[in-house]
Amino acid sequence: MSTTTQRTKSTLLTKSARLTTAAVALAVLTGAVSGAAATAAPATAPVASAASAAQAAATVAWPTLKAGARGTQVTALQHLLTARGHALTVDGTFGPATTGAVKAFQKSQRLTADGIVGAATWTKLAPVLREGGRGPAVKALQTLLTARGQSAAVDGAFSAAVTAKVKAFQKARGLTADAVVGPQTWAALLDAGTSAPSGDRAGLARQILATGGISLATVHPGGSHAGSTAKQNVVDTANGKGALTSPWSDKPNRRVALDTRMLNGLLKLRTQYGYRISVSEIVGGDHSTNSKHYAGLAFDINYINGRHVGEGAPHTGLMAACRKLGAKEVLGPGSAGHSRHVHCAWPR
Repeated sequence: MSTTTQRTKSTLLTKSARLTTAAVALAVLTGAVSGAAATAAPATAPVASAASAAQAAATVAWPTLKAGARGTQVTALQHLLTARGHALTVDGTFGPATTGAVKAFQKSQRLTADGIVGAATWTKLAPVLREGGRGPAVKALQTLLTARGQSAAVDGAFSAAVTAKVKAFQKARGLTADAVVGPQTWAALLDAGTSAPSGDRAGLARQILATGGISLATVHPGGSHAGSTAKQNVVDTANGKGALTSPWSDKPNRRVALDTRMLNGLLKLRTQYGYRISVSEIVGGDHSTNSKHYAGLAFDINYINGRHVGEGAPHTGLMAACRKLGAKEVLGPGSAGHSRHVHCAWPR
């Protein structure tokens, strides 16, 4: 072996030894950081994992709430703000006190203190919850579970019963059913990114059936036909079929595709505006000859928050909400033939 070859080999071995030593040191350092992360903040994960987590978080579509909003989303927001040290009266109304608490929280997190709750604020506000947790954040979870058809006592204790409810909800929404409430589950509970797309007719129907606080009539105000009740209309839609009209109507025994705008509006009256509603008719029943009911564009509501329309039910606010949700034909007490129910219809 020549002297030049020996020198080259020696140089390569030295560099290899240095690289090996550096790799060992890096491994030890990484292990130390990982160990610290286990007891401190999970953000100190390896770079690839952090990037993946950031990408996953970016795909979560959070709702946007601001002053004037009301309903279960606001109730959950108020519980979460209380959990972060900004105590509020939990009334489901986004008023001045809630705006002030949001701004204070945003300022504490170095966010733009505009009082508008969007993705950046939700991400900081909603904690990861699991069985054994307690406090106002768990009350937010229980409130949203109940609104999504998984009734849970709002007592602030993440018990085994709550675990079962969370798993059932996650399974229904196509999420990993691990009972760990992270960003994807919070977003689904808030009826955001993981809920059915607005164009998914069957998915919207399934959500309506699974959402507590929406009652669908199983009888008609006049006549008897189980296949065309409001409940059966939505069940058939969830199963991929058209909703059936009543045999005595102007458009008898027809299968009608329910409009997704109408279905979305019906769902949002509960999930966005917080009304507990009872739907008396959709395409079934007897209506005027060219009624939008027969085109799958309308629904009738006879009870709001447990009160009959015309007997103290808050119909004015609900009618205004229908208009905000896109309904162009909104009739109720004061309109001919609508003293006992509210009619909301979307344009053809």
